[in-house]
Amino acid sequence: MLYNFLILIYLGAVWVGAFSLIKYDLRTLGPITEMASRAIIAFMGLLVLSLILKKDLRAGIKNWFGYLVFALLGVVLLWLADSFGLEYISAGLGSVLVVVTPLTTFIIAALILRDEKITVSNVSGLIIGLIGLVLVIGIENIVADSTMIFGVLIVAGGFVLFGINGVLAPRLVKDGDPIVATTYYMGIGALILVVLAFIFESPTQMKWGPVNIGVELVLGIVPTASGFLGFYYLIKKAGPFFASTTFYLMPVFGMLASIFFLGQKTDMSQIVGIGVVILGLYLINRKQLEKS
Repeated sequence: MLYNFLILIYLGAVWVGAFSLIKYDLRTLGPITEMASRAIIAFMGLLVLSLILKKDLRAGIKNWFGYLVFALLGVVLLWLADSFGLEYISAGLGSVLVVVTPLTTFIIAALILRDEKITVSNVSGLIIGLIGLVLVIGIENIVADSTMIFGVLIVAGGFVLFGINGVLAPRLVKDGDPIVATTYYMGIGALILVVLAFIFESPTQMKWGPVNIGVELVLGIVPTASGFLGFYYLIKKAGPFFASTTFYLMPVFGMLASIFFLGQKTDMSQIVGIGVVILGLYLINRKQLEKS
């Protein structure tokens, strides 16, 4: 059990770190080019791992449609939303907005698909979570800072799509090996992003320095390739609800990283907001977490 908790903490830390790395490379690289590079590196790492473990990649072809949906919602659109949105908001705020994913998943599962029983606890959690997000963003920013709100809406929209993807993926790919599935949708996502980069940007004309290459390598291998594999490992070994608790850790890690490493200022309302968001998420998932 300790090993699972260590992986959970690792996921929260590296996925939060991705926001800071993305923010850093946006200074010299185009948002589409940056995400395309990340996807290529992650795909190559996953492909090598699949070959080393002698995974049957040919068997995954039958699930091509599910992988395509996952690539579009969980890689291409999500990452582009993160990359474009982080041009207007801080990395810390971006990491907090990840909680939109479990909130979206609950709304779809409970109100649309009726897979989740509606209770006083989870409805209260949904409302409390939304209040927490308002506190983190800041009421004054909602009223006055249209630029910041634009960035928030873009990033939050990406996580809404990721939540939808989380509901669709198990229905579209029911018997796929996690490593094979990750390799496929990362490869499809990389192909789409590369095409978009050459259509809308000029990747070969950008200023690629040693630091940029190093950041992209770390971004592709650590939070992307190893992060997705760690997440799937937890789902298999400890269950999906245990794995989902990484969303509780990310807002805390994200805000702390922004303060101590990026020097970004925060205030008491944001700190309180993070606590309120975590409380809301706990109330939504309380019964499932207690079962797991």
